[in-house]
Amino acid sequence: MFTPDQLQALIDQLPMTIFCRDPAGRYLLVNRQFARHAGAAHPNEIVGKTDGELPWGNLFREEDDQILASGHPLLHQQQLCHGEESDYWIETHKVPLYDELGDPFALFGVVNEIGQHKALEQTFKQQQLLQRRLLDAIPDPIRLEDHDGRVLDCNQAFLDFMGLQASEVLGHNIGQHLPPQMPMGRGEYCLLDARGQGRHLEIIRVEVPDDNGLSLGVLTLSRDITGLRTTQAQLQQEQHYDSLTGLLKLSHFLQTSRHLGGRPAGLLLIDLQHFREINDRFGIRIADRLLSQVAQRLQRLTPANALLCRVAADDFALLLPEPGKPLLEWSQRLQEELMAPYQVEEHRIQVTAFLGIAQGRANDAERLLGHAEAALAEGKRLQQHSTLFDPLLYQQLQRRKRLSADLPQAIRSAELVAVYQPIICARQDKLHGAELLCRWPHPQLGMISPDEFIPLAEELGLIGRLGDLMLEQGCAQLARWQAVWPSLMLSVNLSPLQFRDPGLCDHVQACARRHGIAPATLELEITEGVLMENADEIEQNLSSLIRAGFQLAIDDFGTGYCSLAYLPRLEVATLKLDRSFTRDLVSNGATTAIVRSVIGLGHELGIQITAEGVETQEQRRWLSEAGCDRLQGYLFSRPLPPDEFGRSYGLGD
Repeated sequence: MFTPDQLQALIDQLPMTIFCRDPAGRYLLVNRQFARHAGAAHPNEIVGKTDGELPWGNLFREEDDQILASGHPLLHQQQLCHGEESDYWIETHKVPLYDELGDPFALFGVVNEIGQHKALEQTFKQQQLLQRRLLDAIPDPIRLEDHDGRVLDCNQAFLDFMGLQASEVLGHNIGQHLPPQMPMGRGEYCLLDARGQGRHLEIIRVEVPDDNGLSLGVLTLSRDITGLRTTQAQLQQEQHYDSLTGLLKLSHFLQTSRHLGGRPAGLLLIDLQHFREINDRFGIRIADRLLSQVAQRLQRLTPANALLCRVAADDFALLLPEPGKPLLEWSQRLQEELMAPYQVEEHRIQVTAFLGIAQGRANDAERLLGHAEAALAEGKRLQQHSTLFDPLLYQQLQRRKRLSADLPQAIRSAELVAVYQPIICARQDKLHGAELLCRWPHPQLGMISPDEFIPLAEELGLIGRLGDLMLEQGCAQLARWQAVWPSLMLSVNLSPLQFRDPGLCDHVQACARRHGIAPATLELEITEGVLMENADEIEQNLSSLIRAGFQLAIDDFGTGYCSLAYLPRLEVATLKLDRSFTRDLVSNGATTAIVRSVIGLGHELGIQITAEGVETQEQRRWLSEAGCDRLQGYLFSRPLPPDEFGRSYGLGD
């Protein structure tokens, strides 16, 4: 047994506050730590006193009485105390003591300062709160399950996805809401969320080990990739399908056709004529709706096993594997269906369709498309709505491809050259000027006709560069000739496409100025079709060129649909009668009457008349007697290189 002194020495060594007081609240025993808190120098100074005599007063009296009366100890009571310098936390344990008769005779208490413990506890709680907030901030569903499928933890995104409360999930097996088999590792699943919407989820399932390497459970991480898959589908749709018509794009059409095998097939290339005019007249919205209706009609008429694509703005291609009917016959019926009128809003519109047809193997659609393109071009030339590919057209197609590949470099290297055909004054029988004509002496293919390469240059968008090359060569040559013959005229043809360039007048002026050419000695030839195009930039260019002093000539007059109202309004200087009128002068009375009328009309308006294609003395005499001002044709000379032309007319080399 400890003596009182030994007991006192023992409790004085303990690092906590210890006290014992009787039922009346008088202290029977305290240790040195308690005495310090009470402001006493020695524990004996506290013995016999009550709380009322100590700094904190009777703060705990009621609590002590309840413990003694109930017989239940008070354990782990934590309190925040306010000290003079700072606040601090304590943890209190109070145990009632009883004698043999069961009567309470004392209350024993132990008080610990737990500031460090509370700090660790607070830090732990903050970390837990932070972890919870971080977990709930993750937008992807996350859950941890034990090996029996019970959910040990999850984040808010998982609860939202499932449409459940935490109490319905934690500690429960919710396998009925999930796919029956979800193996470990990575996988992709389509699940319904709480709103019944399908969501694409990329799911990763991994084992979570404890400190000993044993599995605590399975962590399931789910990433919502619905937006990604939707975007990918949209991109694939945009990549493979035309946004306006919903038909295949050409690249996917060709790619798909390669998997059709070598079975027989027919390919139809469908071209809608004059679609640009429809666009200009009704506007792009109506034109687009018309294209959509054409596509719908094609889809309705196309067999189920066929491939249909939109090749370009107004071109469609149809691949028919193993066609059951003769292609030409079937295509003619298709063409008739396509040409039936379309009702687009309040507009009733009819389009003309040309079809090029080729036959071959289904997996060779790219070559068939080229053949159909050649057939289509031939059909349009002959105004034949359905045209079957002729093998002889293949050579023409190959030649066209060769010229298309060579023409850009030929223009860059000035391989195309200018030749000059004289224009003669009919009355004085002397040289008036020359018309610049373009020639292409191809290194391998020989001389290429302008009728072949000029349309090709227009189609390839090269006509502007070709026109620049010819204008530059012509102005440089005219400057040299005018040193001998100052009044010599040069006539230069301009493509209708050049008149859509708003900078045309400035460009021609700059070229003339660069070579010291007076605008009045440069005659610019245009076709009648240019005047009929209802485009502001064309009329502005014509007016600007005339105001700048250039002469304006209408080439091939009488072959188009020129409005006579343009002649005085645009101050046309020259009308060039087409060679077809010159050819029939002697043999056709109607032609002679027309030519006389044109000459008379031109002179009434102050316009000079030039006759092209003069080849006989009889034509020359007739035109001169009829009052034609100028003559041009093989009777006088074929188109000549500049040095030969110069020698022939005394202009130098």
